[in-house]
Amino acid sequence: MKYFFHPSARIEFNEAIGYYEDCQTGLGKDFAKEIFSTIQRILRFPDAWSIPCLSG
Repeated sequence: MKYFFHPSARIEFNEAIGYYEDCQTGLGKDFAKEIFSTIQRILRFPDAWSIPCLSG
């Protein structure tokens, strides 16, 4: 299974990394590592989470 960021989400993600890095050196990097770690868990265990109900 592959993943990708929507272009708008990629921009927001990079802005968040910059924001956290401005708050504290290394925090942006830690944030990015946690996001990618979470993505890897989702890819490894895709059935571990329920599918959200999007109806009204």
